[in-house]
Amino acid sequence: MSTPESTEPWVVEQHWDLTYNHSADPVTAHFLRTLRDEGKVLGIGCPVCERVLAPPRPVCDRDFCETAGWVELGSTGTLELFTIMYLAIDGLPEPPYVLAYVKPEGADTAIGGFLEGVDLSSTEAALEHLTVGAPVTIELRDERQGRITDLYFKLAE
Repeated sequence: MSTPESTEPWVVEQHWDLTYNHSADPVTAHFLRTLRDEGKVLGIGCPVCERVLAPPRPVCDRDFCETAGWVELGSTGTLELFTIMYLAIDGLPEPPYVLAYVKPEGADTAIGGFLEGVDLSSTEAALEHLTVGAPVTIELRDERQGRITDLYFKLAE
């Protein structure tokens, strides 16, 4: 075996441009249909740990058991995590924008989505408003398509 010529990392650039269709499991399909058709955000319960999971999933990530028991969640929540995106990514909005995880009222886990309505012209000014633990409202698009992006978040006033 020969000695490496260099200790520099070997970098291979690739470009993937994929279009694919997701097949939603029955729990996710019910969540998305209810979001689209009724404008309701649902969670689902775990019979073992008794957490309410949002977004709903067929299996609890903690106990690995089937979930059951739909729960209608509130229209408010708590900002759990966020990042301000400055780099363009195909298929996403033009930067800057905020991606956030929000724990809805009545849930024990967080839903990811866009946080809108924050002036991002100054990062420092934006960070004065964007703080973990901040109260948010969960908003719904006027025209919903049955996707997680049918909802978005705003800082509560």
